[in-house]
Amino acid sequence: MADRMGVEARIEHFLRVSQDPAATQAERDTAGQEAERLLAKHAIDRLTLDVDGARRAEREAIERRTVVVAGGRGTIALDVVLGLSAAARALGLVAHYRDRRRAEPWDEPGAAPHVELVVTGFASDLTLAVPLLESLAVQAALAARAWWRADPRHRRIPRWDAHLARCAFAQAFGAGAAARLDAGRERALTESGTGTALVVASREEAVQDWVRDNLQVRRVRDRRSFSGYGRAPGYAAGLRSSGSAQRSVSA
Repeated sequence: MADRMGVEARIEHFLRVSQDPAATQAERDTAGQEAERLLAKHAIDRLTLDVDGARRAEREAIERRTVVVAGGRGTIALDVVLGLSAAARALGLVAHYRDRRRAEPWDEPGAAPHVELVVTGFASDLTLAVPLLESLAVQAALAARAWWRADPRHRRIPRWDAHLARCAFAQAFGAGAAARLDAGRERALTESGTGTALVVASREEAVQDWVRDNLQVRRVRDRRSFSGYGRAPGYAAGLRSSGSAQRSVSA
């Protein structure tokens, strides 16, 4: 138990550094890569115990957790969450969002506008995945800001076009992180064997069944116009994002 808690404390430390705006990009990348390595190893060890039947016999609870991204209309908050949804699905979770960027009559006075990413999965999977998603949310905002400030020509782009470009960057960042997670999944499952792959498939199916039986999620399409200008750099930033751990983190 002490060793396990020690690993989790180290993961938490490296994730904090990976989203620290005071750190350099190199420091954030290095810290995040170490968090990724520890997360993957810790999750694979836990999955191996599942396959061997050494874990608790009783069924683990399926829960929901929320990742809050602050920001109102005119910010990239919704686009960060849409990108995170792709990363959450790559982690084997079911994700949907609540748009709270506009004040509603039932909101508490002074409530800050935000968007909520709600993820559903097994409790142990969420324990590992939620800090990773929170780290990716901060990294997406930092990466978008750094990309925009890095090129002086961006200052000449019309304001609305600039906003759409940053939105595209944020969504593509999540898609790039998800692609890296998917690649890690295939690698981890290949190394761990058929038994672990069956456990992964069984757990994901159980979560999907739970969501169908217990939640009513309405599909909403965002009808805003969209820019392709920020997609390529956003996707590339997501691929190299320091918070993207292997798929087995939430297997």
